[in-house]
Amino acid sequence: MAVLAASIYAPSAFAADRLLSAMVNCKPEFFKVLQARRGSFAPVRIVPYERSSNTPHIRRYDDVFVESVTFARPINVGGLSVLEYRQEETVRDDGPSDIRWQFEVAASPSDVAELLITQYGAPLEAGYRDWVVDPEKTREKSGVSGSLRIEPSEVGARISCSLDGAEAGDFKLPVAAESFGWPQLGPPPLINPNLLMNALAQCRPDFFERLVFDRKAFGTVKFKQENGPYPKGRDHASPLTRVEFQTPVRAWGLELTGYIQRLQMVNGAPSLRWGFQAKENARNLIHVVGLRTGSWGEPQSWRVDDDAEATGYTPSPDLGIDEGFVGCTTPLFAGEEPPKSVDLFWNKDTGSAQ
Repeated sequence: MAVLAASIYAPSAFAADRLLSAMVNCKPEFFKVLQARRGSFAPVRIVPYERSSNTPHIRRYDDVFVESVTFARPINVGGLSVLEYRQEETVRDDGPSDIRWQFEVAASPSDVAELLITQYGAPLEAGYRDWVVDPEKTREKSGVSGSLRIEPSEVGARISCSLDGAEAGDFKLPVAAESFGWPQLGPPPLINPNLLMNALAQCRPDFFERLVFDRKAFGTVKFKQENGPYPKGRDHASPLTRVEFQTPVRAWGLELTGYIQRLQMVNGAPSLRWGFQAKENARNLIHVVGLRTGSWGEPQSWRVDDDAEATGYTPSPDLGIDEGFVGCTTPLFAGEEPPKSVDLFWNKDTGSAQ
């Protein structure tokens, strides 16, 4: 706050901060300035996620994709103490995407507004809880966008910009790693979560190859062997192997918390049960898989939309969904060895699977 106060009463001290100037301008050029300064933000943690209601393979609604970037230490940007960055893209099938980006800062909305008014002559006016640009004065003040907004947040204030599809034009929003560099804090994000989850939904064996390819994203994991509960009747199972992830891994708008694998007998035939644990309940998991694959109904009786079938996202009849679990039960043929769960995940401390 001392730094903030100093900047308010001595605006020239931070007037040359190109990043803050680009931020209040709310133009795509902001990202060029951000990339030029990315070394000052390192190390960072990047967490991408998206709405669980997205339907990117048969786009009928708006699809929203988000990336948040957390810094190891507060970053001084024009006298503001910036803690986090976030960007959001709303993709439509009928035109350019809308984009939004923001800084989380450790200051109150009124203090941020006062700083921007002092430094840039920003024509801000106070609303019920936020500060917005007075549209009648926007043309009088060059360099300050009419989309600039200051809102309260959990840490202080949120400064945000937005561009609708018409304003964005052909501009393509860079992924956060382009702007900030590869994340060095926490596990990296999945490289291609859609390929991994589609292989799971279709119960394809290349799921295990995708899992190994992306295994760093699961961080340092914990292995547990658990007995029971066993299926009734003729069916029986070996102890279940449970792999707990360091932090939830996001894919398809779901929060994946672990992986399970178990050898079992189904009607006297050997099979392997495998898949992800998730924070979501069975109803939500069915809903998400249905949206992602263009299907409806229940597992083992999926009905597929004609348009979806052409995209190749039809779920497998071997896909099963329980409370907090989405995965497959697939047969094991004579002499076939199931993958070892200890070979599927990465131990970042030793540089090898554990």
